[in-house]
Amino acid sequence: MKTFVYATDYSKNSVAALHFANALSQELNAKLIALHVFELSLTLASTVSHTYSRKEVRAFADHRERLLDFCAEHLINKPGANKITCKIDEGKPAHEIIIKNAIEHSADLIIVGAKGGSAIREALLGSTTTSLINAASCPVLAVPDDVDFHGIKKMMYATDFEGADIFMIEKLTELAKPLQLDLHVVHVSTMDTRTSNDQMEWFKGMLRHKVNCDNIHFDLRYGEDVFATLQQYIDEIEPDMVAMLEREGHSLIKDLTHWDLVKRMKSEGHLPLLSYHKKNILE
Repeated sequence: MKTFVYATDYSKNSVAALHFANALSQELNAKLIALHVFELSLTLASTVSHTYSRKEVRAFADHRERLLDFCAEHLINKPGANKITCKIDEGKPAHEIIIKNAIEHSADLIIVGAKGGSAIREALLGSTTTSLINAASCPVLAVPDDVDFHGIKKMMYATDFEGADIFMIEKLTELAKPLQLDLHVVHVSTMDTRTSNDQMEWFKGMLRHKVNCDNIHFDLRYGEDVFATLQQYIDEIEPDMVAMLEREGHSLIKDLTHWDLVKRMKSEGHLPLLSYHKKNILE
């Protein structure tokens, strides 16, 4: 991974994401672009093109200064803070402008802050983050506001034995290899032991043809309550990050939606969540 886009609205929820983005970019020697998207308010006077142009220029200058101050304030004495590229853009909806910038800079990852304390997905992640996950052509990392970066040594990924999972794991190895972290791939099943074992062996065989990484560990767990079983696994291995492929429709883990997992992770784990939407793989 060579380029990250960190998107901020200057809120408290985005401070931890800034620390995380800066530290991760340092570990991976990646370029970090701090981006703020604003919407220029229109008045009757702004219908005159010259007036509008002056307002726009001033707004860009003000937001750039604010973004520079925001990064400087929260990254004081942090290594690499002076290497961050600050970018201001205008338009709506915000997620489309963020994605546009990510494409322009060939970003490998979009990093944003995540809210907490709500069981409603849009309130939990924020509507912009939710829209990013649904539409971005690269993974989106949502960082809770109470997370400190102490390195990533272990990541968990919940698989459903789909071809799209292999693509996602390929993406994750771009983090796993340079960071030398352990990637734990787990499947939670309510099916009988033999069938699930056969599926796991098939999946491992398919993965070996696509992914070359020595630090991948496979685990198969059983339980009628998928969430409880998954949470037990998380408590057991204590990952530093959870990765999810967001799916639509039904599957072997039909109740394991990103929305519900995020609710559990926020209430019980408070871990950074890296998401990629399955439909973007197929486009």
